[in-house]
Amino acid sequence: MYVTSRTDGGAARERAGGTGGGPVLRLEPARAAAWRAPDGSLVARSLAMRRLLDAADRVAPRDITILVHGETGSGKELVAARVHARSQRASAPLVVFNCAAIPAELAESELFGHARGAFTGATDARRGFFAQADGGTLVLDEVGELPAPLQAKLLRVLQSGEIQPVGAGRIERIDVRVVACTNRDLAAEVRAGRFREDLYYRLAVIELRVPPLRERREDIPALVADLASRYAKRFGAGEVSLSPEVVEALREAEWPGNVRELENAVARMVALGGGPEIGLDALGRGAPALGREPAVPPLRQPRVSLREQVEALERSVIARTLAAAGGNRTRAARRLGVSRGTLAERVKRYGLEAATTDPEP
Repeated sequence: MYVTSRTDGGAARERAGGTGGGPVLRLEPARAAAWRAPDGSLVARSLAMRRLLDAADRVAPRDITILVHGETGSGKELVAARVHARSQRASAPLVVFNCAAIPAELAESELFGHARGAFTGATDARRGFFAQADGGTLVLDEVGELPAPLQAKLLRVLQSGEIQPVGAGRIERIDVRVVACTNRDLAAEVRAGRFREDLYYRLAVIELRVPPLRERREDIPALVADLASRYAKRFGAGEVSLSPEVVEALREAEWPGNVRELENAVARMVALGGGPEIGLDALGRGAPALGREPAVPPLRQPRVSLREQVEALERSVIARTLAAAGGNRTRAARRLGVSRGTLAERVKRYGLEAATTDPEP
């Protein structure tokens, strides 16, 4: 099944995005860079991450099926993207199918496609995810969620390199590398009878484990610096840094949601921050409850309603965007993705008229 590398990458990429409506996700640079260092590489100061990325880089050029497992939010999809980017298929599509997001009765059609009239509502033929990834890489995210009947059909595709769209009499050959991701222990799922043993061995030719954030605390300062810089740029907040005390408190937290939870916390602190350096008071405003007692305890947070918190965040973002736009409402509205009239109403509501340089519409 994994024999050739398609060279018409541009056409393949165009095909991968050409079936609107389905949950197709090609990792564009902005999305794939979510937890990367400024130079585009995954942050890997810790020994655990260095070992993972070394293993990923060694197997990437070898056209072989890979199983990436790790906790939710640890960055499994980014490891899969790295494997694709360093493979011989890098110029072809990278397509992600979330096995947990599609109802069981629709999953077969989404994966393998369907013919026109195959079922009620199938007014047109549809190319499935395997066909869209032809020549490239298909990431099966949360593969442990696949229902048993679909597990059997996936196994057959992996063995034969052929798919049959629902309701079609034809067989199509495909050339796809599969990288499966899961937050489950699939070996335990096999023992419990919830996952096919033969499919597990087909997927786990190579296994890569993404360490949780609590096992790679050395990476947290670099992650925090990168995230703060990117969200400050996104929010138009200028240069922003977190104080050493805040970084240490974040480094000592448990982060059950891993890097995704850390990213959300840093985004909140940058959005709510009141200056170029974010201090300890931001822990109470922006960060979630820390899993362990932080090195320096956060300040007590006053009781503030959800509406007041949302309005404070909105006012802060608008004020910073206006400042970055030189007070020009038209440019600020464009950056915020709202109409000029909507921005004018918010400017008046929050008393930000002095921050603008052009008249109301």
